[in-house]
Amino acid sequence: RYTVDELGLLNELWELVRVKANLFTPSKKPVARESTRDGRPRRVYDAPRTPWERLKEFDEADRAAGGPGFIPDDKREEIEHTLATVNPAELVRRIHDIQDRLEALAAPRTARLARRMGPDMAYLNKTLARIAGVEPEDDETPQADAD
Repeated sequence: RYTVDELGLLNELWELVRVKANLFTPSKKPVARESTRDGRPRRVYDAPRTPWERLKEFDEADRAAGGPGFIPDDKREEIEHTLATVNPAELVRRIHDIQDRLEALAAPRTARLARRMGPDMAYLNKTLARIAGVEPEDDETPQADAD
């Protein structure tokens, strides 16, 4: 479960990651399959492009064919403005800053969970005694998750 602060940071983070992934992160897509000289299959990829560039290309092709296009003009202008004004390096720094803040908020809970889920000494003592071939001691060591 998330606290209100964590949820606010996550919502901010998701928006920044969406912008980075769709506008600034190019990817390659497989376009064909060929065989190498020794007969092994090999994929052929297109040139790296961002999802926005790919969508814009499909939109322009549809408009050139007489279709209405996929992207409304106001949305296109909004995205082009975002591309022109956002600094990708600053965007990544903001993403890392939010990730660090989320990690700091989660650290106390993570530490408590790690302490609670420590080794079960009663079970471990019985196992070691069985391996050694001796009768296990009947101790009252509390189990790790008994708090």
